[in-house]
Amino acid sequence: MAKVVYKTPNGKHCEVQLKEMTTIGRHPAQDIQILDRVVSKAHAVIEHERGNFYVRDVGSRNGTVVNEDRLVNSRHLLVEGDQIILGGSTITYHADPQPPRPNERVTFADTGPDTGIRRRFDIRDNKRFLPAKEIDDVDVLRRDYERLRIAVELAREVGLQFDLDKLLDKILEKAFQVFAVDRGVILLRDAEGKMAPSSVRSKSGKDDTDIRISQTILKEVCDERTGVLSSDAMLDSRFSGAHSIILEGIRSTMSVPLMYGDELLGVIHLDSQIATGAFTEKDLEILMGFAQQAAVNIRHNRLLADMEQNILARDKFKRLLSPHLVDDALSGRLELKMGGDKRMATVIFTDIRGFTSKTERSEPEAIVSMLNEYFEIMVEIIFGYEGTLDKFVGDEIMAVWGAPMAREDHSTRAVLCALDMLKALADLNAARARKGEEAIQIGIGVATGEMIAGYMGSTQAMDYTVIGDTVNLGSRLCSAAGPGEILINETALDHVRNAVEVMALPPVRVKGKAAPVKLYRVLSRIRTPADNTGETQSVV
Repeated sequence: MAKVVYKTPNGKHCEVQLKEMTTIGRHPAQDIQILDRVVSKAHAVIEHERGNFYVRDVGSRNGTVVNEDRLVNSRHLLVEGDQIILGGSTITYHADPQPPRPNERVTFADTGPDTGIRRRFDIRDNKRFLPAKEIDDVDVLRRDYERLRIAVELAREVGLQFDLDKLLDKILEKAFQVFAVDRGVILLRDAEGKMAPSSVRSKSGKDDTDIRISQTILKEVCDERTGVLSSDAMLDSRFSGAHSIILEGIRSTMSVPLMYGDELLGVIHLDSQIATGAFTEKDLEILMGFAQQAAVNIRHNRLLADMEQNILARDKFKRLLSPHLVDDALSGRLELKMGGDKRMATVIFTDIRGFTSKTERSEPEAIVSMLNEYFEIMVEIIFGYEGTLDKFVGDEIMAVWGAPMAREDHSTRAVLCALDMLKALADLNAARARKGEEAIQIGIGVATGEMIAGYMGSTQAMDYTVIGDTVNLGSRLCSAAGPGEILINETALDHVRNAVEVMALPPVRVKGKAAPVKLYRVLSRIRTPADNTGETQSVV
């Protein structure tokens, strides 16, 4: 784990292992206590996020300096040797030393004929256990028992491991318990179908061990779905002239495919540096059974990881999209691509009038309860009209129609949604009045026009949103709207003339616009014969 080192004012050397959050300050409750009068009680914090550590000042009186730069309303990504200076104290950051990655410890050797291969074992010969009545050979019975015992032990030890890297390490650890091996590698197929080292283990425990794998053997294992036993790699003509391998003294190897049904997931490769013929044909057969069970665990791990990602994605989309669009987004029918594109859409802004004064008059718990109740009702209406929730900003709601899914009736849906918001708010206020609670009043702005839609943000955090002049106009209309008022722009009116009754208002100047903007107050939905007969009217 990463750490920091520093000296106390009395000269004592200290080391502290960093946690998810490590606090620094003069107060005894801080993780790193600096007894210096110019250091604030709570001075700075080091935060762990996605494998990196960041230092951030928390409003200290005299500030925090990293190297020679003072932190001002920002945080600093720490790298090896960075010095955090608080008053007269210096804290040095040391990154967690990372062991070599598996692909840095494995070399693939270009080799020739495979005359040193002693045994091949076709996985198709090892797919099932024979019924007891069909077994006459005691050796077969012992072999099958051993395969079953190892499979049960492997399943018990790794079956609940959800981290793929840890799972692969566990599989190799178990292989070392079963077979007399010095080194082992698990290779998995990458996105391009190539075999890439994913886990490496050596009996010595050293991270600098370099393992060489024959391309000839690896190709045969992958192409033929065959387990290969090489009795003496030093005598194998495939390694002739490979001086480094002779020096390493690789004498025996076993390589077997990781098969899940007919799908090739990867390869397990084991080698011995001790003696010629370290592995027997029985070892190869048992390793084949071992690999089958390992493949099941790897495949299930990937399925669980996919399920977890789908759950997280579904949860995120449920906060953004109406429920019926979530399945479309997850299935790929609705494309949510990185970057942005220009499109015609409609945006809604709503906010609560007099919200600041409400917060001053009310307890925080009451304000949070009011907002949660209000947001719950408004978001349900937005999703009912198949809109996309963009964000909450304090008491403000921003929603959009026409992005990410294009719709011809986006303006109509948005304006009718705004009317239903006011109707639902009246019902909510009636309920609040019965409880002696203050009414909530909102203004709504609706703007239709071109905007840029897409994922925006930083590499650390990105959100789907819309930006542009039309979006800014929608916000301005919301600010101009009085309590219980819906204001729309002229482009929106062009799309909703047959759906709602409006009143033209005098043009107004809004920030960011050189010419006055024509705006209209939405009065009501236009009644239809279906309304008069009591029949249900469709949304559009």
